[in-house]
Order: sequence, then C-alpha cells, then structure tokens
Amino acid sequence: MEHHVIINSIGTASPSASKVLSDALKVPQDYILKLLYNAPSVLFQKVDKDTALKAENTLTKLGLEVSVCDENDIINLSTELVDISLSFDDVLKLPVVIEQLSAFLGCKQNETLNLLLNEPSIVLGNVSVATAKALQKRVDATVNFSNPKKDKYTVVLDEELAKTELKNIERQLKSTAILHKKRYLIENISYENSQLLWRKYQSKKGIRIVNQSHQLVHVVMQNFTIEDEKQQAFLINTVGIPKDILEDIQQVLPITLFENKNSVAAEKIIRECEAIGITVVLEKDFSQNKRIEIDEIQDLEKVNRVLGQFISEKDLPKKVKQNGLVRRQYHFW
Repeated sequence: MEHHVIINSIGTASPSASKVLSDALKVPQDYILKLLYNAPSVLFQKVDKDTALKAENTLTKLGLEVSVCDENDIINLSTELVDISLSFDDVLKLPVVIEQLSAFLGCKQNETLNLLLNEPSIVLGNVSVATAKALQKRVDATVNFSNPKKDKYTVVLDEELAKTELKNIERQLKSTAILHKKRYLIENISYENSQLLWRKYQSKKGIRIVNQSHQLVHVVMQNFTIEDEKQQAFLINTVGIPKDILEDIQQVLPITLFENKNSVAAEKIIRECEAIGITVVLEKDFSQNKRIEIDEIQDLEKVNRVLGQFISEKDLPKKVKQNGLVRRQYHFW
C-alpha cells in the first residue's frame, strides 16, 4: 500500500531545516520553505510504509509536525493564507522577541527589528494558519493573523499629496476623507480597492495603505461610575488599577487604559466596557515615527554596539557621566 508524508506545521523547526531537506531531496530551498510555511502540505507522495515512517522520524527530529497517511485516508490540505503581525505590552521584552523571531524567520536581528518597527508590524505574509499558531508558541509576544483579502484598509495621505490627489482618490474609492493630525484618512476600504489604489499611486510619496486588522490602537476611557461594582471589578482586576486611586483617576479623565492593542483585540475590550457602562474610545496613531528613549546607561559600549547595527555612528549616545552612569536621555526616530 502506498503512503503519503504530510507536513502539518513548521512546529519548532528552524528555517535551516529547509536547507537540510533541500540538499537531501535535491529540490530548491525556496520550494521547501513554501511547504513549511504553508503547511499542511505533502512532502512525499506514494512511498512505501517503511520509507514513510523513516521520513516521519527524521522530520520529527528536525522539529516539524508530520503525519503519515495511506492511500485510503482522506487528506485535507485546504488552508487559509494569512498575514502575521506581532504586538507586545512590555517593551522590555523587545530584545527577547527579536531573538526569538529572528530564529523563526532565519534572518539577522537588525532585519527583524526593522520589521517590528513598521506600522503595522507585519512580519510574515501569505502563510498558513498553522504557521501563525506555531509562531505564537515560540515568541513572548501576541501573534495577530488574518486573511488580507477579507480585511479592511485605511488610506493615509500626507497633506502635500492630498493637495493634488485627494479628490481623485475620493472619487475612485467613492468615499470622503477625514483630516486627522495633518493626515487625510479614508477608512474601511476593501482589499480589492486598496490594491487598485496602490498599483496606481505606489510610486508617489505621501501615501500609505494600512491593514486595519493589524493596526495598533490605544483604548481611552472617557467616563465611568465609581460606585458601580462591575465597573470597579473590571478596572481593578482586568486593567490593574488599584482601588485606592479610582477617585483620583475619575478627576483626570480621559486616561488610556490599554496601549498598542491589536484592533481586533481592542474592539473586544470596547464591547466589554460598553456592556458594563464604561465609556471608551479607540485612539489611532497614523504616524510612522518610532522613538527609543534611553536613560542612565551603565555600559555605553554595549549600548552603542547594539544601536550601531541600526543607526549611524554620529547619532550614537555620547559619553556624559554623572555618578558612574551616562545620564543623558537619548532619542532616535
């Protein structure tokens, strides 16, 4: 009886596994990578049982999740292809996440950081749900994934481009733009329309198309009732606000409850808040700028060695010491 060897997921394997398989099978490495990241996929077809089991054992040792099927089994290889982005609440985890993601993608850490600094931080595209789930197990961050063809998009126009192209774009999309912090936005655009627009305007500066499912937003509380027990429980247990300062917080509203949440997760939070009577809104940031602030550097040489991978030497922190520490706040964009 003939058997098939199925790759169900990349599992814990590294991209170097593709090189091993490429050399062993004498097929292009890109082809193997596609099989791994688009799993489930068939690696071997119509082989005898002994060969199939040996292949399963070898692939499992590489960290892949595999299975063996015979010719009577029904094989379902259908999968939804998704884009994957990462988000995390604790910026101190950034070095760990960079290392973990670099190992998963098989790229240099400075290349990984550049991916994470994009807005939104889409790190893989056109891969299977199984790959997204495998990544979630391997990084200390939240993995967000969605089918880009089912998503909605926001067109972001800088003022300069808007002067000449805004009316044409509004006419093409049959939508009206809104002005938001010196940028013109047209939201809830379909995948098809976003692609048509991008093909037409991609050569021009001042236009971006943002996938709303991966966009990071802030959840801002505008009002709450301090005597309401359900609202108190949410703010104390879910948000983590000490009960003793709830009265103080009510005096300084609005305040940000959650920062840098994936839009889908943020919408869920809003529904939870609305259900118990807390008034919240989403705050979106369409700026592409990122900033790292460093203060009280204990080892300037190590810091500069890391930063030197991403910025020019002239922009590195300078040696200004007080009490043994470099006490100069440092910014770069």
